[in-house]
Amino acid sequence: MFVGHFGIAQLGKGVRRDLPFALLLVSAYLPDIVRVPAQLLTRQHELYTHSIPVITALSLAMAVLWLLRGGRPAAAAMLALVCLLHWPADVFTGCKPTTFGGPWIGFVSYRRPVNDILVEGGLLIAGWLLSTRRGFRIGKLWIVLAFAVQITFLVSMYLGSQFLIGDREWMWKPQQSLIPQPHVLEDTPCRPVK
Repeated sequence: MFVGHFGIAQLGKGVRRDLPFALLLVSAYLPDIVRVPAQLLTRQHELYTHSIPVITALSLAMAVLWLLRGGRPAAAAMLALVCLLHWPADVFTGCKPTTFGGPWIGFVSYRRPVNDILVEGGLLIAGWLLSTRRGFRIGKLWIVLAFAVQITFLVSMYLGSQFLIGDREWMWKPQQSLIPQPHVLEDTPCRPVK
């Protein structure tokens, strides 16, 4: 999930106006932030940044740091929840580990661009509406920019790869044709990254 995490941070801001939005963004993207250096250290970076035990530990760390700073317990719980929601959001878009040695699960919706835009866009708009109604203004230009970034992100993923629209699989090879071509449906089970 890409801009959906931004939407989750906005939802957190709509519920807890006393929390700094930048901190909610860090909490929402924390497993991805941790993944950047982890990629340099291990090939199993997904397991060490996106499994349920690790995301739970990251969530607790965010909450404890807020409490140590003198923040309220309800706000600490919101920071933890925003971080915890990273896992189910990523399960929707991809394939993520459950536990160390446990199964990987996911809906792999990145292969279905229409579904992905609807869900991530829905989270983005819902977060924007709630936070705006609660007095935290994020300009409409940011929402348009976020959609543009999401579409650019998806387009970059589809260069030379398969994706689904409805029950049909398509292949996009822009070096051959700017128009995606029908392709034979291939099974894409969710499995660990090795």
